[in-house]
Amino acid sequence: MKTRLIYLVPLLLAALITGCSKSSDENNVPVTLPVGTYTGQFLRIRGNVTTGNLDTTKANLNLSLSQSTGYAVTGDTSTLQAGSYGSYGVNAYYIQFVDKTYSQTAPFTKYHLEGIYSYTFDGTNLKIGVTYGDTLSLQYTFVKN
Repeated sequence: MKTRLIYLVPLLLAALITGCSKSSDENNVPVTLPVGTYTGQFLRIRGNVTTGNLDTTKANLNLSLSQSTGYAVTGDTSTLQAGSYGSYGVNAYYIQFVDKTYSQTAPFTKYHLEGIYSYTFDGTNLKIGVTYGDTLSLQYTFVKN
């Protein structure tokens, strides 16, 4: 009986390893590159650590995305969100913006679409967001024109 188990153990291990290994198709997530013009809203949600309340502020924005010219943010850029432009790149889970108008040394006055954000895109609806700690969330919700 023990000799039969000795021969079955390697066979069971091989079956287990083969069954649990990831296929190469799982790593090839198709990416639909968001391009075109979008209209939507920027939402800043900030948690007040003293009161526990959430402060939300909105701005209506336009976003233009092009493979050849990059991106541009226009619309209500007077108080909360800065008008900006630059280059962008995507993978299946993240979108990165490099804003040519952003300066790390300049004093903060408005939010810039700059850095790495998680995103979802279904061909029409583009949602971009990032959360910093547990007190600040920046969310962009756009619909393709």
